Amino acid sequence: MKKATKKVKSVTKKLDAKKIASIKAKLAKVKNPEKKAALKAQLKAAKKVAELRKKLFAAPIAKKAAIKAKLEHALRLLKRKTAKVFLINKKLDAKKIAAIRRKLAKVKNPEVKAALKAQLKAAKLVAKLRKQLQAARAGKVAKLKAKFARAKGLARKAARKVREAKRNASK
Repeated sequence: MKKATKKVKSVTKKLDAKKIASIKAKLAKVKNPEKKAALKAQLKAAKKVAELRKKLFAAPIAKKAAIKAKLEHALRLLKRKTAKVFLINKKLDAKKIAAIRRKLAKVKNPEVKAALKAQLKAAKLVAKLRKQLQAARAGKVAKLKAKFARAKGLARKAARKVREAKRNASK
């Protein structure tokens, strides 16, 4: 039993550390102030969960119930903060799609228009996959994350092509 408990402790600790590292990485790249604030709140909640889990493993039996209650509350808070980050991402995706549509309506150059259509398609795919990722069950998350990463790569490539097409059109 002790061996199994030790394994659970180590796996849990690694998962908590991975989640915190993932949030920190996102926080380092983000530019939007609203998203930055949401990620900071999510990071704070994740750290609290990790700290309480650590306390729970080390606590004497008499104190475990109280710590468990605090941990459940912290987990609910983390879930809310994560949902808020997803909501902000959804909003930003919608803004991006709307901006591309506005540009598409104005443009007359066929090369730029084609590039913008490809960018719009990629942005829609990113938004769709982000939504699926939020609703995904544990077994499908890894597969969806890989698809999501590919879609984000496509979106970046499409944005680069739009810039190149605009540069070529202005020559």
